[in-house]
This record gives sequence, C-alpha cells and structure tokens, in this order.
Amino acid sequence: MRGRSRTFDPGLPSFGEKRMELRAIKAIPILEVAVSLGLQIKGRSARCFAHFPDRNPSLHFNIGKNTFHCYVCPRIGGSVIDLVMQTLNVPFRDAVNYLSGSATVTKRAERGRASHDPSLGVEDKDEILRALLAEAPLEKEGARYLTGRGIGLDVARGMDIGYLRPEEYRSLFWRMSRRFGSGRLKAAGLSRFYLFAKEGLGFLLFPYRLDGRVHLLKGRCVLTKEEAKERRVRRFVTTERAGIFYNQEALKGAGTIFLCEGEVDTLTLLQVGYPAVGIPGTGSFNQRWFDLLAGKRVVLSLDSDRAGKEASVYLSEEFEKRGIAHLKLDLAHGKDVNDCYLERR
Repeated sequence: MRGRSRTFDPGLPSFGEKRMELRAIKAIPILEVAVSLGLQIKGRSARCFAHFPDRNPSLHFNIGKNTFHCYVCPRIGGSVIDLVMQTLNVPFRDAVNYLSGSATVTKRAERGRASHDPSLGVEDKDEILRALLAEAPLEKEGARYLTGRGIGLDVARGMDIGYLRPEEYRSLFWRMSRRFGSGRLKAAGLSRFYLFAKEGLGFLLFPYRLDGRVHLLKGRCVLTKEEAKERRVRRFVTTERAGIFYNQEALKGAGTIFLCEGEVDTLTLLQVGYPAVGIPGTGSFNQRWFDLLAGKRVVLSLDSDRAGKEASVYLSEEFEKRGIAHLKLDLAHGKDVNDCYLERR
C-alpha cells in the first residue's frame, strides 16, 4: 500500500473496522454496500449510476448470489467489489480498502503520494466546472427553493445557478470521470458533493465566476438549518476555499457595494437593483479583498446573528484602518437580508 499505490479518499465512510480476507469482503451483503454508497434501494432494485435518466430502476441486486447487474448497461455488474469500483470509479485496491475499512492505510498512502495529485490550472478547472453545470439545469426542486425565497428564475439563471439530484450527481460524476479522469475531478473538488448524494439530498450549485471563467462551485442542499442539524448533515460544500467574491464582477464601476453573507442574500439585493457581492461565510473573508474594496463605499449586509455581528465589527475596524468608507445595514436580530425581504414584499 506504499510507494506507487493509488488511493481514493474523498471523505467517504469506510465499511467496517478490520481488514478482511477477500472472500469475507465479497460476502458483505450487497444491499448494505449499495445503501452506504448512497443508492436509493426499492425492493431489490435501484436507479443505475451509469446512465441517466433511469426512470424505471434498471439496477438489480441478486441477494442469493450477492451480485448486481444493470439491464441497460452491459458492462455494469458483478460483486460488491465491482459495485464500489463502478459507482465511485476507483481501482480494485481502493474498493477493497473501502469495504475492509482500512482508512488508516488509505490516509497514510494518501500522504505519501500527495505531491503526485494532479493540479489544475484556471482554464482546466473552468472546463470541468462548466461541464458539470451544463448537465445541471435549474429546474423543479431547485427552482422551487429559490422562488420560495423570492428569487426570480431570470435572476437565478442569469447567474448560471444549477441543481442536481443525488442520482444525477452519481451518474454525471461517473460519466465525467471517463472524460476527464477521476483524479482531475477530485482535484477540481467535485468529489466533495458526495456528502450530499450519500444522504439522498439534491443540491443547488452556485458558480463563483470572474473574467469569464468559473473558479469554484458552492453546493447548498435545500434543507433548513434545523433540518440539517437534526439529520447531522452539512448544508454547504465548496469545491475549494473561495479566492474571489460571489458575483465579483459587480465591483467593476460600482461606487457603492453591498457586502453579503451567502449567495441567496446577494441574489436578493441584485433582484431589487443593488450592486452586491457575497462571501461564503463569516469566517471566509480573504485579506486580499480589502484592496478590491478600496475607493468604494461598502454597505455591510451580513446576517444579524452572533457570528454575523462579530464579523461586521471586525470588518468595520479593518475598514477604518484602511480608510474604506462603510456603513452597516440595520437588520432585525437573528435575520438576514433575504428574511427581511420576504417579510416586507
């Protein structure tokens, strides 16, 4: 497991705690493995991860033989090891590691090969992220979520917001891995969205764009804060740490700019005609961004909760030091821009 061995470690849960013999691994109940991979089982069937749409579940599980096959895709099928290999697009050894629970070995090997991971330039990353967005149209659940927050679809589509259901993500990741390679998809951060797919959650995709290129994507599931807390799942996942504002293009030519916390608040202000940029969260402000705000009047529009208030105080102090004109939007306690917009419209 050292030296040149390949590993796959996108933060997926391992199955079991002790290394097992191959025969024992193949005896792991295949339905349990399928569920751990995020496949939604109905009886002994599931929608195939290798083709989409699969309206009539074509992936069938043979409980007696502990195998699976797809009625549509002739090359999809085999043992529990094949199921992991084909669903996650990883080699045999990594599939065995996943099933045997050898997470320590995987992480050790990962550290040993970290310098050999593919690195992506801006253009390569843009190509991969755009390819994902091209297959993630904003419709149905995603559109309903945004309109429920008062965001018009013309505004949302103008910002190239996308949406993926969990089965769409798995199928798309599988297909894109054959075009770009799983290593490049991981380098672009796309494997991180598996955190949503394994919970059976669809998610919105917010592209962070600048100079005609997509630099990163932020995924947001449509659960409320309370629902996410109850299910113990994350609501937000980004392909990488943000190096630019959301909607940074708005800085060009704007004398006054509204600085928001999150994409939905940014969209809310854009919809009513105010120039706005967003940061992913209160702890994500990049020190380089102060220079971008020099010479502008900044309207701090962060959430009016504890974290938002503390961030506003910090930014106000830093703006004072740098001579950046600023003021703070007065929001009701515990509310954000979108909350107030919905209450007043």
